[in-house]
Amino acid sequence: MERDVWKKISFDYPRAVPTMLADEEKRYLYWLGKTAWDGKGLILEIGPWLGGSTVCLAAGMHASNHDARSKLHTVDNFLWRDFMSARAPLPLRAGESFEPYFLRNVAACADTVVAHAAALPDETVDAGAPLLFDGLPGNDPISILFIDGAKSWRGMRHLLRVCANRLLPGTSLLVCQDFKFWSACWVPMMMARLADVVRPVHNVLGGTTVAFRLERPIPPSVLDALEDGLNAIEAEQGLRLLNRAREWLAKDGDALGAAHVALARVRFLSHLGMSDEATREFVKIQSGWPSRHDVSQLVMASAFLRRSSGRSIPRPISISLSWQRQKLKGAWRKRVPRR
Repeated sequence: MERDVWKKISFDYPRAVPTMLADEEKRYLYWLGKTAWDGKGLILEIGPWLGGSTVCLAAGMHASNHDARSKLHTVDNFLWRDFMSARAPLPLRAGESFEPYFLRNVAACADTVVAHAAALPDETVDAGAPLLFDGLPGNDPISILFIDGAKSWRGMRHLLRVCANRLLPGTSLLVCQDFKFWSACWVPMMMARLADVVRPVHNVLGGTTVAFRLERPIPPSVLDALEDGLNAIEAEQGLRLLNRAREWLAKDGDALGAAHVALARVRFLSHLGMSDEATREFVKIQSGWPSRHDVSQLVMASAFLRRSSGRSIPRPISISLSWQRQKLKGAWRKRVPRR
């Protein structure tokens, strides 16, 4: 997989736009728009939030010298949630629309962006919620499908079903922002289910993003056979899928990414109500965690198990020391303003 070319890209991210993306992911998305996008098809972005990923993609598209007008379609339910306030202290209450703030943040690239207020079926349908996303108007192919807002297996399944006939074999990229995030277990599981028709091509080491190129059309029979939700997937089968996804990263030399995908077993087994098995998996993964690597996702998974099962799992000294160093480094970064 390609892992370095976008690191050489210089991109001045507009810091006034809140984002949850890592710095390398911002450069990667800019590179996607500038270099990987062919200018012929559309870029479809699922889950832009307040526009961080949108401005990266759009800036790259403008720099590509292709005609970018109305070529970046963004889909979000644009409904505010309480947890978002920690990232962006906007004067909004839960359930209110943040679309006006999104549009303000992407105003500089308004000629490129087409916003769609719609939801995937994994999201709670509140009063006044937008319509279900059921595909894009027109017939233009999708060159890049950037997936950040599919927050369940059901949402991923629906998205693939409505977009499959617009994806071009040999060209289209499926960019999975949560592939290496332990709690989004359905993302690597879904891509492993599609292993016969996709190939991993980009691995953002400084983030959680992995991109796949569609090699062959996704057979309708494969889409029809996808289970309705994670609960319908047997534990053994789900673990096999996660192991296949982990092997992609392990073979690529990404030890930390492979550990993060392995940690997704904890989330999957917990979802099935198999708390004992989830705990055993966590202990095993924690004991084999790659030394001198980031432990933040490991700590998140530990806290999740403590909340969901009431079990507090001892943390090895090496993990505790790594976590303390990371927290101190994070505090130092907050005290020193970026230039």
